[in-house]
Amino acid sequence: MKFIPISKAILLLLFLSLAVLASAQTMTIKGRHLYTAAGEKVILRGINEMFIWSNDKTGETILPEIAKTGANSCRLAWTTAGAPDEMDRLIANCIRYKMIPIIELHDATGDWSKLQICLDYWKRADVKAVMDKHKKWVLLNIANEVGGKTPADTFRVKYTNAVQQLRTAGYEVPLLIDAANWGQDETSVLATWKDIVQADPKKQCMFSVHTYWSQNAQDRLNSLINRVVKEEIPLLFGEAPQPKVGPNCSVDFPYTSFLSQCQEKEIGWLVWSWGAVNNGDCGRPNSPYDITTDGKYGNWEHAWNREVVEEHAGSIQKTSIRPNSLVKENKNKKQKSS
Repeated sequence: MKFIPISKAILLLLFLSLAVLASAQTMTIKGRHLYTAAGEKVILRGINEMFIWSNDKTGETILPEIAKTGANSCRLAWTTAGAPDEMDRLIANCIRYKMIPIIELHDATGDWSKLQICLDYWKRADVKAVMDKHKKWVLLNIANEVGGKTPADTFRVKYTNAVQQLRTAGYEVPLLIDAANWGQDETSVLATWKDIVQADPKKQCMFSVHTYWSQNAQDRLNSLINRVVKEEIPLLFGEAPQPKVGPNCSVDFPYTSFLSQCQEKEIGWLVWSWGAVNNGDCGRPNSPYDITTDGKYGNWEHAWNREVVEEHAGSIQKTSIRPNSLVKENKNKKQKSS
């Protein structure tokens, strides 16, 4: 063993300590799991809401209602028309109510030609400043459900480029990538995730599948979950589960199996959507995808909502764990302000 003089040893320890601190300024992905800056594993259990189309873009009234579910995360639907100052307050309020904010842009839904519009928004100095302000907790979902049926090579090239643009712009936070074919094509992720992660200088990409599967849903679910666990794929279900899918929402989806398997295998999910803004899918009001009638906790639109939020063994209330460091951070902020 080579002797290191005390002065050099101290400098080495100082350097290593600073390196650890520098690497703990955002959430991180290790293997297939997400961790807080404090090193706590987080299994996301949350809800989507279309804030950008609501009368409460900053979540002052909607987010406290969502927080009553016990969710540890919320996916915040946004667009490039959204004002950065309102986005700032929306993200801050999400954190205030002890939920991890996952912000996404809806502009390019189903349309690859609009992906660059989303990237240009993220790269704006005023938007980047907001994201940097909240980088300890925020996850950046690059764009919602970009593209229809897409060859794997196209998906790989376009998202490799997107990730590299955002890293060049200085983003350090984990980047969340929706599957192709309106988020539903899990094969686009399975075929490309390793290459996309490898091309990311930070190696901090997660992938999202939306389970609006009208054919072979149980087999696809079983197969995907097995692959996620076996291959250590950093994946969550960004819009799921739902009881009905397919044309006119007429096909049953095995949502109770989904809940049980995700809990057993520690896979995150975010159900679509809260209901302060009515879904246009399969009719409004009373869409099968609305969780509440009016955005108020307990005003369930359908019986399955109570199952997913409260009653099932894999429900949000029975499985969601809010990171202790997030809870403490909010407690300390309240004490300082009082």
